Amino acid sequence: MKKLLCILLAALLASSVFVSCGESAAETDVTETSPAQTEPVETEPRLLDDLPDGIDLGGWNVNVLSGAHPEVCGDEICVEELNGDVINDAVYNRNLAVEKRLNVKITDYVIRAESGDFSHPDYAASEAITTLVTSGDTTYNLYTSNSYTTAALGYNHMLHNLREVKNLDLTKPYWAQYINETATVNGQQYLCTGPMSLGFFRFNTAMVFNKRLFSDNSLDYPYQTVLDGKWTLDTVNTLAEQIYVDTNGNGVLEVGEDTVGYSTRAYPDSGNIDGFWGSCNLRTISKDENDFYVYDVNVEHFVSVVDGLLALLNGEGSEGMAGNDGVFQSAFQEGKQGMMNITLNWLESGMAREMDDEYGVVPNPKLNTEQDNYYTLAQDQFLVYAIPLSVAASDLPNLGIFMEAFAAESYATVKPAYYEIALTAKYVNDQDSAAMLDIITNNVYVDPAILYLSIMNFNVMTLRDILGSGQNTAASRIASMQKQFQTNIDKINEAYGKEK
Repeated sequence: MKKLLCILLAALLASSVFVSCGESAAETDVTETSPAQTEPVETEPRLLDDLPDGIDLGGWNVNVLSGAHPEVCGDEICVEELNGDVINDAVYNRNLAVEKRLNVKITDYVIRAESGDFSHPDYAASEAITTLVTSGDTTYNLYTSNSYTTAALGYNHMLHNLREVKNLDLTKPYWAQYINETATVNGQQYLCTGPMSLGFFRFNTAMVFNKRLFSDNSLDYPYQTVLDGKWTLDTVNTLAEQIYVDTNGNGVLEVGEDTVGYSTRAYPDSGNIDGFWGSCNLRTISKDENDFYVYDVNVEHFVSVVDGLLALLNGEGSEGMAGNDGVFQSAFQEGKQGMMNITLNWLESGMAREMDDEYGVVPNPKLNTEQDNYYTLAQDQFLVYAIPLSVAASDLPNLGIFMEAFAAESYATVKPAYYEIALTAKYVNDQDSAAMLDIITNNVYVDPAILYLSIMNFNVMTLRDILGSGQNTAASRIASMQKQFQTNIDKINEAYGKEK
């Protein structure tokens, strides 16, 4: 059986690629690199870890197995060389600094399964880790992939408990504390993240608006509305009605043909409305006094949120079923749409860079003015890090050292390069949008039902189904799913040691 599993893993990895940061670092001296090299970006005092000076891990190989999406996350772990791009060079310099500091070699083995049983790189990587652990293969000592497949690996006892890894201090600010809180159950935590993953920012949800269309309709940019706490679903609906023009004169709102106020695709095959789960403060699971998950659904609130969203999606200036994602995104790019939901990685896209009109960035709207704050959903595709259970216990202290150094250096170099230079100075063109980005990224939360999306039956997919149907069936759907949802919570708690 072990041989068979190893053969299967070998076949899977035959469709993979790898980038060795260590080899690149060994062959390139920092002071002799071509002029494309940039120094690590630092805009605030470095937040150093508590590791002692003079650590030497003797050329130890840090082999990372990753299931990253190349079009979004391909530059997060390793890059081959300096090329003058601020993000690329920050990642390169981070890895070079960590490799020299600790005397290690970082190699990223990226799953690229495109066919067969593995049609999605996230699931391919998850399956690879399961095979590794089952067969006892110790080739890879660190794992990174998206949050929901990695959480399932922890639930299935395929990962080490990070709370027991020596030298790893997850209380430090360079770790995402909202993930620590959500992912920890009964003192056990099997995944972590922070600025070492650019998806920490890239998969935050937000909204963009077309400045020209706002100005043409004598509408103020919504920045002050946000600051006044009045950026709500009703506000967006009203603005959409004021922007809408039946450009082709046929009496029917048509995305791509008319000038539409707001459009999206509310359907199970699209994640563009997922951000409303966060912005309208939908929550399903909390913790009890013993640090276990408990069912915590406010049905009345869910019904109110769905009412508000259906009113927006079916408003006189809006379209909630815009064919497919490309239709309304193209309409926004072409200046034919006033507002659109995004994840922040859209700001890096060619679609954003090739727009003739200027755009602004704001948070997704609140349900109403009674809601205390703006909240941001971190969509489940951001990378998290974990340690496969097949890693020997004797290697865990060294991994703790590496993860601390890697995370701290990411905070000092990659975070400011991406957030303070690329995101706020390059991808947005006004200081008001930059201030909005602070609101967006400082109010992030992850509902456990989304973290355990592959296990739970009640999560963002349910919201997509309800909105896609066009009917507010929230109360009946919640009632029909509550028993199974509670059963799923119980199963997770039991996996973390809670007795029946």
